[in-house]
Amino acid sequence: MDISSKDIWRDPKKYCIICEKESKNSGIEIMNSFICEDCVQKMNVMDVNSKEYESIKNKVKKAIAPKILDLKDLE
Repeated sequence: MDISSKDIWRDPKKYCIICEKESKNSGIEIMNSFICEDCVQKMNVMDVNSKEYESIKNKVKKAIAPKILDLKDLE
């Protein structure tokens, strides 16, 4: 099996916890969970009373809450 140097040095892929798409652009990382720039922009103008806002809030909560609870267990 041949492995080229580009395979060895390739950056790990990042997937957005909101849209679940692979991101080629920038975004934000919160506790090792990535949110792509498109979703960040969408959240900045979203109505907090919308169903879409609730959906996004639940996705973020599902991704980050277990990590926070793990940190509390270490105390």
